[in-house]
Amino acid sequence: MTLQFILGKASDNHFKKVVDNLQTGIKQEPADQYFYVVPNNVKFESELNTLKQLNVDDNSTYAQNQVQIFSFSRLIWYFMHSHPDYQLPQLSQTAINMIIYQIIEDNEENLTIYRGEGKQAGFIQQVSDQISELQQGNVSPDDLDHMANLEANVINPELRSKLHDISLIYREFLQQTDGQYIYNAATFEMLNQYLLELPEAEISKMHFYFSNFEKFSAQELQIIQTLIQRAHVVMDLNLDHKYDQEMPNETDFFYQSGKLYHYLYQYARKNSQVLTDQYAGPRELTPGLKQLEDYWIASNEVGTPIPAVKSQNANVHVTETNTSFDELMQVAIKIRQLVANGNYRYSDFLVVARHLDQYENIIDPIFSMQQLPYFTDIQKHMDDHPLVELLDALFSIYRPNRAQNYRYDDVMGLLKSELLIPRNAKGKFMSIKKYRHYLALCENLVLKNGYQGKRWLQQEDWLYAAALDTETGIVVDKNKKISAEINQIRHFVKDTLPPFYRRINKAKTGRAAAKILYQFLVQNGVPDQLKNWQSQATEAGNLQEAGQAEQVWNQFCQLLDDYVTVLGDHEFVMDDFLDLLKAGFVGASYSQIPSTLDQVTISETGRIHLNDKKITFVIGADDNNIPAKVDNNSLFNDADRDQMDVNLEDDQYLVDTSETMMLGEPYEDYLTFLNPDNELYFSYNLGGDGADTIHQISPYVKRIQDYFGIKTEKFSGRPTAEEVNISQYVGSDRTSLKYLIQAALASKKNKQPLNSAWGTVKQQLEQHSDRQIRDLTKNLLGSLDYQNSPKKLRPEIISGLYGNDIVTSISKLEEFYTDPYEYFLKYGLKLRERDEFEISPANTGQFYHEALDRIVKEINKQQLQLPDLTDQDIHELVTEITSKMIEADVNYQYEILKSSQRMCYITSQLVATVNQMALTMRNQAQHVNMRPKKTEVAFGPGQKYAPLHFDLNDKGQQVNVQGRIDRIDEMKVDDIDYLGIVDYKSGNRDINLSEVYDGTSMQMMTYLDAVLQNITSLSDSEQAELAGALYLHIFDPILKPGEVKNWNEPKQIERELLKKHKYNGLLVSDKTMLKKMGNGDVNAIYPFDFKNNGDLKVTSKVITRDNLQLMLQHTERLIQNAARRIFAGDIQLAPAKYEKQSLIQYSPYKAIMQFDPMLRENNYREIQKLTDQQIWDLLRKEAGEKNE
Repeated sequence: MTLQFILGKASDNHFKKVVDNLQTGIKQEPADQYFYVVPNNVKFESELNTLKQLNVDDNSTYAQNQVQIFSFSRLIWYFMHSHPDYQLPQLSQTAINMIIYQIIEDNEENLTIYRGEGKQAGFIQQVSDQISELQQGNVSPDDLDHMANLEANVINPELRSKLHDISLIYREFLQQTDGQYIYNAATFEMLNQYLLELPEAEISKMHFYFSNFEKFSAQELQIIQTLIQRAHVVMDLNLDHKYDQEMPNETDFFYQSGKLYHYLYQYARKNSQVLTDQYAGPRELTPGLKQLEDYWIASNEVGTPIPAVKSQNANVHVTETNTSFDELMQVAIKIRQLVANGNYRYSDFLVVARHLDQYENIIDPIFSMQQLPYFTDIQKHMDDHPLVELLDALFSIYRPNRAQNYRYDDVMGLLKSELLIPRNAKGKFMSIKKYRHYLALCENLVLKNGYQGKRWLQQEDWLYAAALDTETGIVVDKNKKISAEINQIRHFVKDTLPPFYRRINKAKTGRAAAKILYQFLVQNGVPDQLKNWQSQATEAGNLQEAGQAEQVWNQFCQLLDDYVTVLGDHEFVMDDFLDLLKAGFVGASYSQIPSTLDQVTISETGRIHLNDKKITFVIGADDNNIPAKVDNNSLFNDADRDQMDVNLEDDQYLVDTSETMMLGEPYEDYLTFLNPDNELYFSYNLGGDGADTIHQISPYVKRIQDYFGIKTEKFSGRPTAEEVNISQYVGSDRTSLKYLIQAALASKKNKQPLNSAWGTVKQQLEQHSDRQIRDLTKNLLGSLDYQNSPKKLRPEIISGLYGNDIVTSISKLEEFYTDPYEYFLKYGLKLRERDEFEISPANTGQFYHEALDRIVKEINKQQLQLPDLTDQDIHELVTEITSKMIEADVNYQYEILKSSQRMCYITSQLVATVNQMALTMRNQAQHVNMRPKKTEVAFGPGQKYAPLHFDLNDKGQQVNVQGRIDRIDEMKVDDIDYLGIVDYKSGNRDINLSEVYDGTSMQMMTYLDAVLQNITSLSDSEQAELAGALYLHIFDPILKPGEVKNWNEPKQIERELLKKHKYNGLLVSDKTMLKKMGNGDVNAIYPFDFKNNGDLKVTSKVITRDNLQLMLQHTERLIQNAARRIFAGDIQLAPAKYEKQSLIQYSPYKAIMQFDPMLRENNYREIQKLTDQQIWDLLRKEAGEKNE
């Protein structure tokens, strides 16, 4: 019949010309049918605009009823929905993938280059996409075979192998689907055949208008050719002139549309009638956009002179920002302001980026802050929906042949999907608030104790606390309640999942497995939960989210149907089943329909857009995005395509190579540049939000900017106090307030007056009609005077936190002196990090302490002499004791040591260290007279030994210091019992008298004081004295080659090992005691030594009894002072610092404290570094003042 072209550049009004033609045709042939075909993504808008325009011009519904606005897929449905062939089962993309998956599995041995690739992530989809491309390009398996058999100089060996494998899969796919199913590519062939067979009297009365297409697939062209032969076709193209006689060059600006024109023109000239071309009239563009078009076309056409600049371009703008957030914020502010001025509607705006994923996480927060309605026309995939996470976790929790099941990540992934919720006895779901609380408690316990595997399925309930109440041995009521709440979650897992796994693991076929899975989800209320989500989203007005819940469940059901249809009778393989389900969700997208007509459209530049917008914002206009970097990720690379193209017929073709696509980039961007009628805004950010490289302006935009002399506007996102033009920061109430606060803060910091314009904004917000805005403004402006300095606690709070009796350890009071505020957070509010199942210094320290305690107790129990024990005796003793500790671990504190092979190795290292320490204690005992008397000596309220008790005032406030001394050593000399304390440390510690005096290291003095207070109970002698306080470093040392002169001398090795474990600390400078402490090697063990004349060396770490007494008294004053300050509500933020080392450097509370030494109110409390003599002088002065 006929073909007619409508031509025009992007600046022309193609839409009006098409509608005019429609109206004319309807008036001339009112009984005919009219079809307006457009790309699928603009179908909705095209339908609205077309019907609206027809109604405006004709003022009747008749013309509207005569016109059908379709995409290709809808056009196929329109003609074919009643055809018998169309009634065959329809294959979704997932079903196609399943068929291809099975074909690859069945033909694995026949494949060459792709053998073994079937299990690789994404490969099935790649094969499916490649077959789809071949079908759309009218390329058959026979064509591939023909190319594969060409000579080596035509087709290289690698491509030959690809062609062989793809042909095999492609052919098998056609054999399995022809006459059995229908799918997208097959429907094009069906429609073409239908149109060929349609009676001429009927099809000759049909008119088809194609618009907004730049290219067609071979299948689409085949349909268009049939229509040109048998119906009336109008083809609307973006093209400056006709190409009837010759093809355009690849470098021509309008190459793609020119090539299409030439191809269709030549076909119609031979098979139909070509009517005279029509040209679209100009759109009402602003002068700047028309100038931009003329320049852009000329600058990209070889040999075309570039027109002179007529005037400065006032309609094209360029903005630079530091971050993507600032970039999108300035766009949103501009849109809001333009709409507020009354000249624009939201639907007049288009925001586009080449790759929108760079902005996807900030679009909603920014547009919601600006209160802008928007619609993103980019498809959102379903693969991150909680239902997908649930399925992934469900099939990962338990596998029959796996060593470890019910792993933390898998179980929590399932539970946190919030689609499987426990029910009560009446069958109602637990409230989500309660469920989340119970799950959080459960997760804490799982992390703390490392529960996994059989722990989830055990009959005994989990206990919330590993340590029971020490008084009664019964769990306290609070722990009973929490334990019950935790076990509700555990019982839900134990009762719900194992029956499912028993059933699914017995499934023989895919059909049986699909049925079991579906029944499990339905019986456990998953679709009910999804319906609840849908209702909640609908009530909240979030229609897109409401639709997602229904769509994802429908997609799941469709996936199961496809699986049963294609693989239902095949053997069930769980891994393959899960992979196919996940791949199905990855390929599925939510259908999106705008919730309102008046909203900002956000899209990508590679998509077709109608020219119905007044203003376009091109964001991300940098050198990475414009021009875009085109990558070919298909199975046929660019070199393959070049070889294949020369062997294809005229009606066959593949997708263009990357090089050809890159040549078309100027044209693709041209369509974006000319989309608006009024203004075009470019913006780019420098990548200041964490990008690896600094972004540069797009070379395309730079060319435009240089040609027109457009200045770059810079949006810092950080207003200054003196800034005059503040319009770029004034948006919604909350946005304006955000920037007002920043400007006011700059004013305060720089001591500059706030600009009067900001004063106006401040006044408007303070007097806002919305009370929430007024209150928020008041609070945020008040925050400018905030100081990071905690205030004293009120008496009622102090009483609620501490009562009148502080029972504490000395380490806690040391923390008070380290930082009072951290003490408040940790012991007042009882904040702490979540316990996790991991080996830590605390774990290893506990292991060492308990092991050494048991060793000493066992030696004393058996009345053995430590110096007489052999290495074998010690090894057997250590092995027995540590084995009992780990195996008879009633509180699970050493459970981690049995959790993996790695932990078993670490356990062996811990045991080796304990063995070395036992040997060290034995070796020390052979040279010294001090002997371990007691270990793990507890003092405190309710203990055998009394606490350090201090009454603080007449209000009844008191402090009791409790603790546990690792070891008390004893030596008797001339009826005097000398008692010394030993503290085990994993690090190499020593007593720093400056820190002791300051209060940040009081432990050893406190323990000595506790021994002194309880000395009559600890010693059975009439006279007992303190010997000193020592640290023992617990580690397994390594001797270096130069440290031992003769490695064949065991005594030398032993002495060097003794020196490695030499005690640090302080001993009382009692010569009688010191001389009796050991033989000549005592200086290798204790931190003192004598000169030849009998005097102590100056390097000896000793203290006189008088000075020790002064230090003990000072420590008591420190304890009382700390307690009084705690009862006074002192929580000042004053972290201690010693020799440039902050003592809160590794504090887990730093994020809460927000301590910043740059703030005037935040200062370290410097610990003075004092000489010993300075300390004794200060202590004597204190004692004198007290006595006075």
